[in-house]
Amino acid sequence: MHDSVIGLSFKEFFESGAGGLKPSPTLLRLSGKRVRLVGFMAQMETPPLGAFYLCPRPINCDEEGGGTADLPAESVLVIVRSQSGKAIAFSPRALEVTGILEVGNRQDPDGRVSFIRLVLDGPDELPVAGGASTKN
Repeated sequence: MHDSVIGLSFKEFFESGAGGLKPSPTLLRLSGKRVRLVGFMAQMETPPLGAFYLCPRPINCDEEGGGTADLPAESVLVIVRSQSGKAIAFSPRALEVTGILEVGNRQDPDGRVSFIRLVLDGPDELPVAGGASTKN
């Protein structure tokens, strides 16, 4: 049985500070909690295996020489455990994802660094377009 889900919006991720953007108290407080987020899968030339980036708006990344530099600061690396090591098919539609929020820099084996991650709930759960849930 899962704990309750907290809806989270991309606009709640950061606040402006003297040094630029900093994580909001809301984002930090929800780290380690189960959240629901709706956004768009970033279309990337070289997507991460077993994961994808969720963004507040449709994004097409031309990564030549830039890595993930085209991604907005509030992009979220969504980790799909059941697809570990596999490419995840791109979907242009809005997606709803639910899972455990992780906040803090982490370097993945492929060398990419993510600041915000969401580990999807069930091992068989994939996000679906249109905000519908795939949970049974």
